[in-house]
Amino acid sequence: EVHTQDAFEFIDEPKAVSPYHLLQQTNLTEPTVEMLEYFAASLPKKNSVDQVLALAAAVQETILYSPGQTNFATTAAQSFAMKSGVCQDHAHIMLGLCRASGIPARYVSGYFFAEDAPNLASHAWIDFCTDIDKGLWTSIDITNACFTDARHVRLAIGRDYYSAAPVKGVRSGGGGEELSASISITQAK
Repeated sequence: EVHTQDAFEFIDEPKAVSPYHLLQQTNLTEPTVEMLEYFAASLPKKNSVDQVLALAAAVQETILYSPGQTNFATTAAQSFAMKSGVCQDHAHIMLGLCRASGIPARYVSGYFFAEDAPNLASHAWIDFCTDIDKGLWTSIDITNACFTDARHVRLAIGRDYYSAAPVKGVRSGGGGEELSASISITQAK
């Protein structure tokens, strides 16, 4: 049994990684000049929830949700060039733009409960820091255009997909292999 939090704004644990660490771009999040110019009017001037939400809306409007067009190694720049992607691409683009605006932001991997689709694939969204001194964060789901809530099951956080992948490992040796996994989510009564 997993308990979720029905709050989109929260204070991080005191031992958490410094928000300043989350200003660094990664290969997956690095924005291009074209991206920065395209989103210039929507880039937050400060770490205000309203300004970051406006940027999230611009990203969601620009990047068409298109399963199968990208994969785990697709960069924000590549997804932007195609104007298509999935939740992790929305998250990587938002991370790059927030960080370029001086706002610490981190990738969140997990699951999203939808009553009409109880068997889910993994999902991604972002947290951004609204007050570094207090460790105050806000969590938003760009793909579903909402704050996170009890429908979001948080598994891991990191600087990008690679550091917050829900499953990863190393295999060596010959032969073949196949891995499959499924998850079913139901709301507790």
